Amino acid sequence: MLNRRTLAAGGIALAAGSGARAQTARPMVVFLGDQTSVECRTWRSQWEPLFVQSDGYKKLDYRAIYPADSALLLKPETWPTDLRWALDTFLASEDGTQRGKVTPRFFLVQSGQITFTATGIAGWRDAMWPMILSVTGTRA
Repeated sequence: MLNRRTLAAGGIALAAGSGARAQTARPMVVFLGDQTSVECRTWRSQWEPLFVQSDGYKKLDYRAIYPADSALLLKPETWPTDLRWALDTFLASEDGTQRGKVTPRFFLVQSGQITFTATGIAGWRDAMWPMILSVTGTRA
């Protein structure tokens, strides 16, 4: 899991240098995975449909970055232009440099900053999903 202080510091530095970052009142979840990963395919086929049907999903924005293979995960051209700041923030973090290609990976973005991240289906179930419920004020 990423060190939240590292992310916050990286987000503040990037916010100062990036006027293009959209600010939205809604939290956003970003899914990062690759099509060759069995765990990513499992999350997309079993967990993502449950998430999309949830009350929490209705209260946030959701974006998926799902390239053909892991070699493309951290390439800026794979990421939507409006989310490249998140890639830069992640790559500047300790977790990004040491475990950048670990997937599936989930980012929670609030007020233009990455505030939480988790990896793997267990990370989704045990950490990210409870965080989404908390942030959105919803129940499972």
